Amino acid sequence: LELYNRPANLFVAGFIGSPPMNLFKGSIRRIDSHLTFVEMNPTGTPGTITLSASLARRAEGYVDQPIIFGVRPEDVREGAADIARASTANEATIEVAEPMGAETYLYLTTGGTAFIARVRPTEHFRIGQQIKITFDLEKAHLFDPSTELVIA
Repeated sequence: LELYNRPANLFVAGFIGSPPMNLFKGSIRRIDSHLTFVEMNPTGTPGTITLSASLARRAEGYVDQPIIFGVRPEDVREGAADIARASTANEATIEVAEPMGAETYLYLTTGGTAFIARVRPTEHFRIGQQIKITFDLEKAHLFDPSTELVIA
């Protein structure tokens, strides 16, 4: 459980857990006096995530540098932003919706990154549908792409 909640590096983040942690490549930028993760997206408009205070403290030394943003599938929320715990809403496209009974796995893409969300089973989703998503930033991680270590 300790490894799952606080992975020390990218290997552990991707190995522990099923489905594995979602990993987004990008960089940290200062936008309107806030530190923001900007996704690397060669096919369209990059997604942006305004970092929480705790993530911003960790990312301070990475402004204008590459970074990897990690979040578990259960910490990807479908719907509008929850100011208390989540980032601003971004759009994603559903590639596959896999109802599992007690939960549904949504295989999503932002155009730059494919990732998985574990959501409630009460909604019906369709392939190609655009949805708004947010991330629980209190459970997100930042990794240094050169060392592959978590930024603590």
